[in-house]
Amino acid sequence: MNETPEGVSAALSRTALYVEGHGGPFDLARLSALLPVALRKGDWIREPVPPQPPQNSDGGWPAPWSEGASSLDATCLVLDLVSDFATLPPQVDAPAAVAFLTSSQLDDGTWREGPSYRTPDHLMPGSAAARAYLTANCARALAALQGPQHAIERAAQSLERLLDPHGRLPGGLPAHWLGARVLRAVGHDLAARRLLDVVGRSFDTLSAPDLVWFGSNTPTGDRWTRRIAARLTAIQAEDGWWPGDDGEPSASVSVTACRVLLRA
Repeated sequence: MNETPEGVSAALSRTALYVEGHGGPFDLARLSALLPVALRKGDWIREPVPPQPPQNSDGGWPAPWSEGASSLDATCLVLDLVSDFATLPPQVDAPAAVAFLTSSQLDDGTWREGPSYRTPDHLMPGSAAARAYLTANCARALAALQGPQHAIERAAQSLERLLDPHGRLPGGLPAHWLGARVLRAVGHDLAARRLLDVVGRSFDTLSAPDLVWFGSNTPTGDRWTRRIAARLTAIQAEDGWWPGDDGEPSASVSVTACRVLLRA
């Protein structure tokens, strides 16, 4: 994008002020990497800042519930956040993360989290919804990092097998927009459109975190991306933030919202 539309520039400027006052170093570094030069603050962090907690030796990142063990879901989240940097922080080993995800793929092309008594319900091994979501999320991360094509294709085939006659996957909407990105990556555009049709039927109910997640997985300039950006602009708080899953202002979600606005 060579020029930022006036309405988007205003939304970005409001977010910049909010994140400057309420975000941490990682949030500020991500926003600085995303924003056009004209909207950056002179004293902002210029170098990539590593995410916390640090990457594990096996290439993954732990989740709050995983007691230090690497989590597939947490690893995918961190990889998405650091994707805003043109150059990754030196503490982030992307090839090791790709190897962690690839080596965790099961023989049928799906993924599941390791066993833990604290595993959240939506990630619980044995759940069809968890299998669909993790498969879409891990394959999406591999596609974004240009990981092994055979792993992405196996995942896409697994996702298509999980589709019901109405084009729905087990579980919630995130699996659908993540799965659509995976299917597009292997040229299965019709199946991807079926998944997005499911999302479209519930679009007006999506929260801000859902919108920024969805909008991070649609093509730049796509009609979906533009629609999501318009919705985000409409629901932005006057002082520049968007809420997280808990309904409270979130610097992280707000930075990712800026990513989506810039891709519209």
